[in-house]
Amino acid sequence: MTLLQVEDLTVALPTRRGWARAVRDLSFTLDRGQTLGLVGESGCGKSMTALALMGLLPEGARASGRIALDGEDLLMLDEPEMCRIRGNRVGMIFQEPMTALNPLQPIGRQVAEPLQLHRGVGRAEAEREAVRLLDRVGLPNAAQRAHAHPHQLSGGQRQRAMIAMALACEPDLLVADEPTTALDVTIQGQILDLVTELVDERGMALILITHDLGVIAETVDRVIVMYGGAGVEEAATDDLFAYRAHPYSQGLFAALPQIGLARGTRLEPIPGTVPELADMPDACTFVDRCPIAVGACRATPPPPLAVGPGHRARCIRLDEARRRSQG
Repeated sequence: MTLLQVEDLTVALPTRRGWARAVRDLSFTLDRGQTLGLVGESGCGKSMTALALMGLLPEGARASGRIALDGEDLLMLDEPEMCRIRGNRVGMIFQEPMTALNPLQPIGRQVAEPLQLHRGVGRAEAEREAVRLLDRVGLPNAAQRAHAHPHQLSGGQRQRAMIAMALACEPDLLVADEPTTALDVTIQGQILDLVTELVDERGMALILITHDLGVIAETVDRVIVMYGGAGVEEAATDDLFAYRAHPYSQGLFAALPQIGLARGTRLEPIPGTVPELADMPDACTFVDRCPIAVGACRATPPPPLAVGPGHRARCIRLDEARRRSQG
């Protein structure tokens, strides 16, 4: 059953040079229990998409399109109505817990707060449940650590507390925005395993935002590759790793280090740099860095074209992209 339906989502931000689109006509659906990854370079629109889903866009931002959660369009809700959804039906794990957690409140009280606000649970009972949640996410000595403030915990412990808070009300949808960026490799693996286990355990849908293709390969069912605010390719994870249709997706994978490469082999970086949002082309967002671009690529935004079952890419030169990938 479809839980989330995003249709033509566009987010525009005010700049000194006028409005700049940080997300462009993004569409996707997500079923209950399904996991979706958003991947791409910094500034491609991944986090802005998450903030739009949560109703937490920067001041002055404009969002259009449709974000339907069980048929209810979140973009049509006012702030009190979004407060009913946020933290209750949709939970979020932020990229940096030290800035997302309240430095003045013990973490146990912060984990308990959603239960009090959304479920009407009394304070004592909510704090007991907070300890249980902190223990469930693997925080050592949860009963004692519940009284600690964020600065008294390590990065991995703070992230576990953030996960406990996001899961307190057993949301239908969990949005994880770069949840392991600030952690060392060992703790990264533990946190990702924990998130995956909890999603499976509770039957939640998951949107995982990351720039790490290795994390995508191990964590999600489907992937959307984003560039310049647009979803340039969407496929099942296994299908994308077997064959990349869009030139940008091909460039991302070509730039990855690979086991078995001969000593001295140079990686292939994507030429050029990501344009400023205000300078992003109106047609194909990748056109200025694309090795196979032609004049028609600058004429109009490319439609999503079928590559295979459930696999689509926004490129009018898919045949040439395939030829180059096979050559």
